[in-house]
Amino acid sequence: MFAKKPVDHSLVDVVLESHRKQFGDDPSEFSADKGFYESMEKIQALEANIEVVSIGKKGSRTTEETLREHSEPFRSAQRFRAGVEGSISFLKRCLGLWRCMNKGWKHFVATVGATVFTHNLLVLARGRG
Repeated sequence: MFAKKPVDHSLVDVVLESHRKQFGDDPSEFSADKGFYESMEKIQALEANIEVVSIGKKGSRTTEETLREHSEPFRSAQRFRAGVEGSISFLKRCLGLWRCMNKGWKHFVATVGATVFTHNLLVLARGRG
């Protein structure tokens, strides 16, 4: 998709545009790691359309930025993001999704779908779903 790996913060607009195209509107919540932080102006621009923007700032923070990052909506969005990262790690480590040996797009999609389905069954069987 990209000739070179892009800087994370340059992907925010691309991700949001893809979301709008898929779902017809902005998400109500957007969380990402500190690599996606560009500036407080960018965060404030995102907050104009998105209810909760949970992207931590790199480096030192003002009192206002610290309060923002310690708010419950911000922390809740970061916990959700961490859960997603954990699920991805489980899919890769335990269910073998780190590498797909199937040939062709249809087989790749079928493998990913079956692996995610298996993950969901395991979560439900453990009583966490």
